[in-house]
Amino acid sequence: MSTHAQVVALKTVAGPKQARSERTLYRLLDAAEALIQERGLGGVSIPEIVRRAGSSVGGFYARFRDKNELLRALEERFYGELDRRVEALVDEDRWRGVPTRTIVDAAVAELVTVTRERERLLAAFLFRAIQDPEVREDALRFRRSVTERFEQLLSSRRGEIAHAEPRLAIDLVIQITFAFMQEHVLFGETRAAGRALTDEEIQRELGELVLAYLGVREVRRVKGARAG
Repeated sequence: MSTHAQVVALKTVAGPKQARSERTLYRLLDAAEALIQERGLGGVSIPEIVRRAGSSVGGFYARFRDKNELLRALEERFYGELDRRVEALVDEDRWRGVPTRTIVDAAVAELVTVTRERERLLAAFLFRAIQDPEVREDALRFRRSVTERFEQLLSSRRGEIAHAEPRLAIDLVIQITFAFMQEHVLFGETRAAGRALTDEEIQRELGELVLAYLGVREVRRVKGARAG
């Protein structure tokens, strides 16, 4: 059974829809993801995937034409899972009466957590996005969707945002945070001031960057910082 939420219907997968067939499909996807997380994309082959899934090469080709099609299904499932996490994050009822800085902290924490949980999988997707325009467009479409939903969530909080163009600022900070974590994935760490930052430091500093750029009032002072 997958440790991640499963997408019931994947548009990138054709073939039988019986429950048993779907279980095999998800075992193949889970096996591929686990192997990528362990070895990176270059270290994964179809024979290893089917062996890890307890399936067969014939079972693989009954669902996917090739490894590339399996990776497209993995990408679709991943973005489906992220979409549900974002949907929960932008639920207005969750944040009623809560300051904007708390929303920012939660959003940054979610981004750092997902990056840490699926680091090598994200690296594989980034590598494929460079080579495949379709993969790249999927990633851009997802980012635009995230931007639109956060703009909607923060639309009633414009009074807390000092930036002259709140919509522009929200769009750019989402691009900045995504790019920040993509670089972390590519290099395997984030280094600053001559050292590797911990996840806690990344989360805190990235949150401060977002709050400062948006111009959110009452930005909390970083522990240890001196008054100007």
